[in-house]
Amino acid sequence: MLLFQALLLPWLLCHWADSADSHTFTMFYLAHFPNSSFVEFIGNATLDGKLTHSMEGGNEQLNVSQRHPLEPSHVWEQRVSNLSQYLQKFQQTVQVLTLERKVPYPLQVQCTKECLLFNTGATNSSSRVVLNGIGFLRFQTDSASWIPLQDTPLASFASSWLNKYNETTISIKHFLQETCIGFLREHTDVKGSLTGKQKGRSHTSLVLGITLGALALMGLTVCIFICTGGKR
Repeated sequence: MLLFQALLLPWLLCHWADSADSHTFTMFYLAHFPNSSFVEFIGNATLDGKLTHSMEGGNEQLNVSQRHPLEPSHVWEQRVSNLSQYLQKFQQTVQVLTLERKVPYPLQVQCTKECLLFNTGATNSSSRVVLNGIGFLRFQTDSASWIPLQDTPLASFASSWLNKYNETTISIKHFLQETCIGFLREHTDVKGSLTGKQKGRSHTSLVLGITLGALALMGLTVCIFICTGGKR
């Protein structure tokens, strides 16, 4: 856990600034595989620098919580259940592929998603994947495509592979440009404060962001392990 806190600290310091001219929702999570039989997940979400969600756990036990009541309890419970099931499948897939390809451990995959709503009405959004501490892929929202951050065969192949599937392109674009921005409009006001209001059902959550990110990372994992044997 101390390792995760150390990894999170620089990110938190960079994102805790609040601006009256815009609103920002940021989601971050990290999957760390120290060996073939264990995984640790940690993540959080902030709205205008205020912590709104947190996640941590390992293997089949996952703790996800809302720091503010942004979603009704029955909706939130279902999201947490779905997320837990998906992350279990994610872990199992990595275990099988690493065993088959004899991939060395540890392995670490990190994903950050962020959307901004300016008081002028303009919006912006981004998504980034880091592999073993090095910038690996960036999602270009306008074109709904993954762009390699490294001039390596692995990064080029991974981006090409991910761009073949709507789950890793169109769905993520919709989440960043529509769902995430809708969340900002629902839960912030023009003064930059967290309102906490619930007008009907909110369709945005840390869980949804993580699930979409996990879809992309699942494809990324397949690229890494099947096609390169885990070597960059």
